[in-house]
Amino acid sequence: AQRGGESNRTRRPLQRRPHTARANVATRCVKCTPVAELPIRAQHPRMGRALLCLAATLGTARANGRHDAKGHVIEGLAPEELAVSDSGKLGDRPPSYDLWSQGDRQGPAPYPYPKDRKYITKGGPKEGMINVHLVPHTHDDTGWQVTVDQYFEQEVYYVIDTVAQQLAEDPNRKFIYVETAFFARWWDNADDAKRDRMRKLVKQKQLEFINGGWCMHDEASPLWTAMVDQTTRGHQFLKKQFGEGANPKGTWQIDPFGHSNTQAWLLGAEAGMESLFWGRMDYQDRNMRYDLGQKSANASHPKNSPTGGFEWVWRGSKSLGASADVFAGDLYGTGAGGYSTWINFDGGDGTQQVNDDPHRHDYNLDYWVDTFVQDAQEQAAHTLTDHQLWACGTDFQYQNADQWFRNLDKLVHYINLNGSVNAFYSTPTIYTEWKNKNKSVTYEIRTDDIMPLADNAHNYWSGYFTSRPALKRQVRYATNFLAAARLLEVATNTTAAEVDHPTELREPVVGDSWTDSLEGTVGVATHHDGMSGTERQDVTDDYEQRIAESSVEAEVGVSLAISKLLGVDASKVTHCNCNAAQDCLNMTVCAATTDATKGFSVAAFNTLAQAVKGHVLRLPVGVDGAWTCSDTSGELPTQITALDDRTKSLPLLYLNKYNMSDKQVKAEEKALANKAVAVLSIAMDLPAAGLATVSCKPGASSSSKKSEGVAVRENDDEVVLDNGLLRVTFDKATKGLKSVENLKANKTTSLTTTWGWYNSSVGGCTDYGKDVPADIREPPCSDQASGAYIFRPNNSELFGFDPAFEPTMAVEQGPVSSEVRLQTSAWASHVVRLAAGASHVEVEWTAGPIPVDTPWFDPVAYEKKTPLPNNWGKELVLRYDTSVKSGATFSTDSNGKEMVDRVLNKRGPSYPSPYNISEPVAGNYYPVNAIAAIDDGDVEFAVVVDASLGGASLKSGSLEFMVHRRLQADDNRGVQEPLNETMCGCNDIGAAPGDMGAHGHEGDGGCDCQGLTVRGTHYLVFDEINEAEKARRVLSERINFPPTVAFAPPDVKQDPYSLISKALPASVKLQALTSNYAKFNDGAWLLRLSHLYEAGESDLAQPVTVDLSEVFAEKGLKITGATETTLTANAPVKTDRLQWKAEARNDEVRAVLDARSELSFEERVPFSYPKVTIRPMEVRTFLAHFK
Repeated sequence: AQRGGESNRTRRPLQRRPHTARANVATRCVKCTPVAELPIRAQHPRMGRALLCLAATLGTARANGRHDAKGHVIEGLAPEELAVSDSGKLGDRPPSYDLWSQGDRQGPAPYPYPKDRKYITKGGPKEGMINVHLVPHTHDDTGWQVTVDQYFEQEVYYVIDTVAQQLAEDPNRKFIYVETAFFARWWDNADDAKRDRMRKLVKQKQLEFINGGWCMHDEASPLWTAMVDQTTRGHQFLKKQFGEGANPKGTWQIDPFGHSNTQAWLLGAEAGMESLFWGRMDYQDRNMRYDLGQKSANASHPKNSPTGGFEWVWRGSKSLGASADVFAGDLYGTGAGGYSTWINFDGGDGTQQVNDDPHRHDYNLDYWVDTFVQDAQEQAAHTLTDHQLWACGTDFQYQNADQWFRNLDKLVHYINLNGSVNAFYSTPTIYTEWKNKNKSVTYEIRTDDIMPLADNAHNYWSGYFTSRPALKRQVRYATNFLAAARLLEVATNTTAAEVDHPTELREPVVGDSWTDSLEGTVGVATHHDGMSGTERQDVTDDYEQRIAESSVEAEVGVSLAISKLLGVDASKVTHCNCNAAQDCLNMTVCAATTDATKGFSVAAFNTLAQAVKGHVLRLPVGVDGAWTCSDTSGELPTQITALDDRTKSLPLLYLNKYNMSDKQVKAEEKALANKAVAVLSIAMDLPAAGLATVSCKPGASSSSKKSEGVAVRENDDEVVLDNGLLRVTFDKATKGLKSVENLKANKTTSLTTTWGWYNSSVGGCTDYGKDVPADIREPPCSDQASGAYIFRPNNSELFGFDPAFEPTMAVEQGPVSSEVRLQTSAWASHVVRLAAGASHVEVEWTAGPIPVDTPWFDPVAYEKKTPLPNNWGKELVLRYDTSVKSGATFSTDSNGKEMVDRVLNKRGPSYPSPYNISEPVAGNYYPVNAIAAIDDGDVEFAVVVDASLGGASLKSGSLEFMVHRRLQADDNRGVQEPLNETMCGCNDIGAAPGDMGAHGHEGDGGCDCQGLTVRGTHYLVFDEINEAEKARRVLSERINFPPTVAFAPPDVKQDPYSLISKALPASVKLQALTSNYAKFNDGAWLLRLSHLYEAGESDLAQPVTVDLSEVFAEKGLKITGATETTLTANAPVKTDRLQWKAEARNDEVRAVLDARSELSFEERVPFSYPKVTIRPMEVRTFLAHFK
């Protein structure tokens, strides 16, 4: 990586050939492989029971974890992925004795067939026995291979419908369900009789909702705000239809590809959940726990005992400590994890049915009972207490629920008749309660997360941290727009009837607000195969279309609300929120400002509950020359800068040139071209949770007042930007950053930016290099390719770009900000800005279109002596190198909440030590949702991001971010297409220009389109640690929750408006205020506040008290009372949580807990209206009444 960086800085990259043995897209050899032929690391004690590649589908499920849309087992699906949903089968193990059914059948059958043909299914735990909790479930993706609606119509409707029928037949049967977005669709279709039956089943606890969010969200991509919003939506639907009795009591995150601490303490404990179960975990961690083998280096210490297998107490929050503990674990599966179990009765395989009639030739009951008992005994050997959970089901199962329940009934009846073990229908709630009753067991305390997940050597699921960056940004932007719309709705009392613009293709309705549809579409997109970027292209398109369509309804509502505040006609208020053509400020295209040659007004609504000074808006305009902008206080600082060529080119990338003549292409390019001629920058102040307006017109200012702006000094060698707080220096020779100096702190660091790309592997051997010690290396070779899920470069080299491209540097100076525009290649550029009064540096980067071919390298493959193109996957990286001596440690945020320390080539203290590294780059990548930082104990360098991506620190003083990826191979985890996005939405893999690719959308009629191009922003902070920690949190709020901007005719100026009477303290966030659920909450609105800082993070990390009656005292928005609730407002706050006996199991965990004990705030301060005291990181939710 150093070599690649140096070559970029000299502008003539060293053209070292990427290691590859193949050209174009490698075709993977597909066969059914016995586990004995797999590499040794892929084997597991329970994975060798059967072939890991099935010849035919066993059931009707389609487009799920192991089947394609036609119901066939996916060819080439990785054995590690098959294992996740792999179930046991009769015949996996030999019988433990001579079976009656396999002998001469002399004498009576070992188990009497019930004379009344009824099975005894009533049961429960028994002391002194192995208790098998049979938990029937289905895992239903809200989009993956097909869209959420296609899944519902083709599969999920029948799951819910037939399960309800079967539950009604026997009051002892139970079932759990997770994805409320699907259940709500079923509910919308169900007649009154079916609804009544479902209400009865829920009341009787036969149907239990677990998780209960709108979807099973991803844990690596969303901010905590989006996770909480979508979970709240699901819980509010359940409360609306069933009351508090349906509230979920456990979390069931069985399929996400890694697990965050925030999920544990916030979406688990703080949401009122008592348990959290996974289906995936790191393979080394899992194998260690299977063997119960973890010991610290000091093995003689009496407390350095083995782990408790697959279950522990997860103490995810360093700020809240034990008060936010949750019981957690990885489902046992058949020993290799996953979310199935030893049995599976889905589909029509006659060999896997329980035949208990001794008069039948295929009688096999005695074999089933014997196998069941053996399986239970094996699982008991790896499970604390006499209770074990069997997850009876997997992807999209129970479409004919009778198949499952008929066989489970038989097993419960005969297993209990046998008496060796005890079996009964159960749920995770029942299971957790019984685990808790055994006070003699001490569980392990876990403090770390599961990022990045690896399911085998070389298989690091760190690619999806960046996959589909446009969708990730759209969800982030829409989350902020939703927050603004909610506040404007309650501030102006704007109703859905007034808006009268319902989204036609919407999610099932929960509330009665005009924000409800946007809430639903953003919620379903947080799915772990949604914004994660691991779904097929047409499913991505579906998520994006849903968000855009529902955003239009919200835009109409926002326009109406703002028009009320401004006193103008709502039709005159417009937007540029990237929901339509010529309507996207992110690429500096906005008809509302460009076509307004006589001027326009800007209305900027700030969702933050603190005022913002000097926020800079950048707007395209169609009139060059000076502009004047003013508010009611007078003229504001403004500047005009030229529109750069890179920005001008962006709208043209949307053109699909397939089958078009040159004349047609030119005509379309003219129509798509950006009509703006310049960019107008305005520095404006924003009130707390309020609206500011500015009127702008072309023409010079009449004021003699001049802004000092940002100084630019230039000599033969350097360009220096200086705003009195920061001094940023650029090197003319390298055409790049050189250093940054914090003038207030009197601290300086070198600072360079390097663009480069990793060559995506299509399988091969990893060169470990000197940085990975020999004793932690795995076997170097694997056929694993880089794909939508998995990041695997074919070596650690960060490659440069076409040497024919001459990098450029241009300088722009102004009173609002000065900037240096840097272009490294045709597909990698960035602008470095320093604004007046800013204590941070802004980097606006543009990535793409990433080329498929790599012609600046010599060909590596030939066909009949004809060279083939170097069609290589490319993982595009922007790296920052400093002189901060950070060593091997950096930190990343967890969903925008607490920071987590990361150490090169290591994992957290609960993992095996040492942890074997098989990919020096990919194995050290982590999700960055908001912040990544390095420090040397004195100063900190932090990067604040505006959308989730993958990041790493591969050497001291360095932070790198994968901002984009374009791949040419699939990673065989089920999505069945390479990650190759284009600006047109079509796909051109393996195709000449104008031809459809192998994975294209044939209905498009052809694809000749540029690769996806994305733009984002980083804020760079360099300061003493205390000040940097304060600044990074504030900047994260400002970059991720910027003002919502609307446009009106010129001369609209109003005094600043704030919907709150008093700004919240600097450390408190107003996360939500919405009336969407008021109708079924006795007219109360949901109010949610959060502390921005974690324990020990700057001097602002202290409990803070807020008087709600002082904050909400304005006419029209005056609070009159509030009741504190759980996180999702579905019940009063819970104080009687289950208590667990737990302890650290090694010295490293013990050291973590000791350090936290000095910082954490474990005692929750009870709410006494109107005052609430919020601990660091804490989130407090209320149902509040307003007058």
